[in-house]
Amino acid sequence: MPSLPPIALAVALLFSMAPAAEGALVFDKKVAEIDAAPEDEELLVKFPFKNSGDKVVAVKKVDFACSCLSAETDKGSYAPGEEGVVEAIFKLGSFTGVQRKSITVTSRAEGEAEDRREGLVVQVSIPDVITIEPQLMQWAVGSEPEPQTFTLKVPHPDPINIKGVVCSREGFEVELVEKRPGREYEIRLTPGSTAKAMLGVLKIETDCSIAKHRRKLAFFSVARKRKSKS
Repeated sequence: MPSLPPIALAVALLFSMAPAAEGALVFDKKVAEIDAAPEDEELLVKFPFKNSGDKVVAVKKVDFACSCLSAETDKGSYAPGEEGVVEAIFKLGSFTGVQRKSITVTSRAEGEAEDRREGLVVQVSIPDVITIEPQLMQWAVGSEPEPQTFTLKVPHPDPINIKGVVCSREGFEVELVEKRPGREYEIRLTPGSTAKAMLGVLKIETDCSIAKHRRKLAFFSVARKRKSKS
C-alpha cells in the first residue's frame, strides 16, 4: 500500500490550522514521527489533547486513510479542561521507507451546530532489510526477449543469504548470481517470448532471522506500449 501523497497530507493538516474555539480539542502535536525497527510488526502512536473550551465536547468519529491503521479516543466525550488521547495502531506489514498516514477526528461541542475536524498524521521511517532494483522489470510486447537483471542488496547489519528463487510464470529462465555472500545478489531473468502481455512475480526465499522478511517479491511484466495522444 502506498504512502499518503503530499497533497492529501496537506489537506489532512489543513483542519489543524484553525484557531481554537469554544469547546475545541487542542492537541499537543499533530504529526507523530517515529523510527521503526526492522522487526517491528506494529506501532502504538498517541496524540494527547485537551478540551480547551467551556463546553462538553463529544467525539463523533475517528477516520483513518489506510486499512493498516486503526485509531480511537479513550472515551466518547470530554468536559471543559479534561484531557484525553487518540491512540493509533499502525500495522507495518511489508512497508519500508517513510510512510505517512492520516487520521481525522470529528467532534462537536455541546450546543454548537457544526462539527470540528482535526487532522493528525502518523509518519514512520521503516528501514530496508533487503533492497530490490528495479521495482518493476519490463519488456514491451513484441520486443527482443533479452535478459534483464534485478539487483538485491542487504543494508541490514546481519548478512542475509538468498536460498532460492521461484518464478510464477512458465517460460522464463531464472539465474541467481551471488556477488558478495550475504550482501549482494543478482537475479537474471530471460523471457522465452514477449508475444503476449503478462504480469509475473519472483518469490525470493532468504534466511533472514526476521520472519516477515524471509520472503521478498520482485515484479516483472510484458506490457503493450501506450499509444501517444495525437
